[in-house]
Amino acid sequence: MGKKVRKVPVYLNAKGISRLPFEEMKSILRGTDDLIMRGGRSLLAKVLKGSKEKKVLELKLDRSPVYGCYKKLSKDEITANIDWLILNGYLRIEYDSRYIPILNAWKKVDYKKVQKRINEVIKELEKHINFD
Repeated sequence: MGKKVRKVPVYLNAKGISRLPFEEMKSILRGTDDLIMRGGRSLLAKVLKGSKEKKVLELKLDRSPVYGCYKKLSKDEITANIDWLILNGYLRIEYDSRYIPILNAWKKVDYKKVQKRINEVIKELEKHINFD
């Protein structure tokens, strides 16, 4: 049996930031390139902070050109900067739906037990897709 995943709602908080300098925006946006389909804003904050956390090292994110560029800021301050970019339309949180067609194709050729689980996964993905 698979492990149960607990969903956590995302609360964005720019903590009163009215604007970010262009260079800071550029650094954060550069950091997101390395995280596409690998992690979200928490992992991005860890990369920008220069964390030695296992996941950062496993994904070789310590090789990012922006790794540790905000080592003097707290993780909360870095996250507020990331949230500002999201709130102002420079970034968005998105759950990728490109795997749904692959899952549907797989579902056609596997056992009923697997088909059932694939349906559950598809339903979960569809709950989180941004329809812009």
